[in-house]
Amino acid sequence: MGPLCLFKGSRGAGNPPSQGRCFNNANDARIARVYTSAAGGVTEDNSPNAGPPRAGTFDLIVQLEAGNVLGQSGANYTLTITAINDDTGAAVAGLVPAGSPFSEQFQAPDWKPSGSDFVRTSPAAGAVPEILGILRYNITIPAATTGQFHYNVRFVSAGFQVVDLAASNPFLLV
Repeated sequence: MGPLCLFKGSRGAGNPPSQGRCFNNANDARIARVYTSAAGGVTEDNSPNAGPPRAGTFDLIVQLEAGNVLGQSGANYTLTITAINDDTGAAVAGLVPAGSPFSEQFQAPDWKPSGSDFVRTSPAAGAVPEILGILRYNITIPAATTGQFHYNVRFVSAGFQVVDLAASNPFLLV
């Protein structure tokens, strides 16, 4: 059994996804990275709506990886995303992707092969396919929402064989 390359703490810019290089436990999965970007972008941005002009939306990017066996098993899991206002310590429901917590399965077409493993990928937006391994949530910023925030993500499989959590780096909404 090879290394898992599991990272502790924030899964922001300093902890990139393994991209199939070292995550090879066939029966495990993990959150590889969580970060914010400007709408439609893929680069981490700690002020994703800064302008000019000030944008009314931004993207939350979550990168999930699963081993060869689990990634195509059809097993159930739950992905829970929460947004926290760092200035107040309060949860911000308006910044949470609609539908969270998500009850999903390790199966195609959402889980796609990447090397010898699988990655969760968003469905195509019209005729434009999403980049392999990018799970994108477009977030509309509620009126008068400004300050410092971060996201917490929990990834828990049915039966609790896979349990992982991650936090995004802090970001500012202006």
